[in-house]
Amino acid sequence: MSDIDLNLLRIFDILYDERNVTRAAARLFLTQSAVSHALARLREVLGDSLFMRIPSGLQPTERAHQLAPRLRMALAEIRSAVTTPLFDPAKTRQRFVIAASSYFCTLIVPSLIALARKSAPGITLQIVNGSADVAQALDQQQVDIALGAFDKVPPRLRSEVLFHDEKAWAIGTHHPLAKEPFDHAAFLAWPRLAIGLARAADKSREPPSRNDLVFRVILETDDEADSPRSAHRASTSMMVYDAQTAMAVTAATDMVTLVPRRYAEACASSARIRIIDFPQDHAEMIELSMLWHSRVHDDRGSLWLRTLIREAVNLNSNALQPRGSVNRTSATASAGKKAKKVPARTRSNQANRGPGN
Repeated sequence: MSDIDLNLLRIFDILYDERNVTRAAARLFLTQSAVSHALARLREVLGDSLFMRIPSGLQPTERAHQLAPRLRMALAEIRSAVTTPLFDPAKTRQRFVIAASSYFCTLIVPSLIALARKSAPGITLQIVNGSADVAQALDQQQVDIALGAFDKVPPRLRSEVLFHDEKAWAIGTHHPLAKEPFDHAAFLAWPRLAIGLARAADKSREPPSRNDLVFRVILETDDEADSPRSAHRASTSMMVYDAQTAMAVTAATDMVTLVPRRYAEACASSARIRIIDFPQDHAEMIELSMLWHSRVHDDRGSLWLRTLIREAVNLNSNALQPRGSVNRTSATASAGKKAKKVPARTRSNQANRGPGN
């Protein structure tokens, strides 16, 4: 392949984004004819048609889908290399996009927005719902940082654990189990509500590849499958995408669900649920992290945003510790022992082990 004009790659990037010659030309401040000529040159140099014309615009070929994320990363690196690395929060009008679940939206985002308004009044901070395609969103610069629980983070992405949480059962205050001694097997026998992210178009019941990044609201709720106690376990036939919806469902039905305890405590009163902890020696921890792309690791804006997120976590450090005994029951290790109320702040703070602690 001969030397290629970088301007052609920029045109390809916009065409791939817009899938329409007219809109791409408008963004590039070029004529439609100039964009069409550039596309013809790209096709010749790369030996592929790249885009097929369809009634709605342009449909990328498989080759274009393969090239797009790599070229976008390369263009970003070039822009970063030639751009003066200055970032003044007080003066910038930059837009940042953060993918976050309802968990972070309840516990961290209010403080984050308050801090951002104070230190960078000109920025636009957009919080979007996390999705199963968060790695792709980071690759394509649609998202700057993702907040959540992640599994199998690929090398091209960076992650940092902010704090820890643990799983707890959530049931409605009216539920028969609310007045019974804790028995894990009894919980498994009731209808289970699962929490997980999936695309609406994906009706497959196959789990995601263990080599792929998985963006979780909570780690899998069916990990008791190998336990002897699971022999009488009820099937999990219902699934929702976040803990907020799960608690609303458990408050209105006889279903049980596993949720992050700190989030559940923040919402317990209004959600009319009871939180029942695992025995302390059986606690199942969840790592809550932020995730960003390696290409922006040293970017001044990204560095500032990550620092702001850490500050928001520190401001909420009290909320990220055990908060009392309202609607919360501690499970004993033995099913035969009576459940007991836990006084405020008697549980250890071992879960709060994020950076800076």
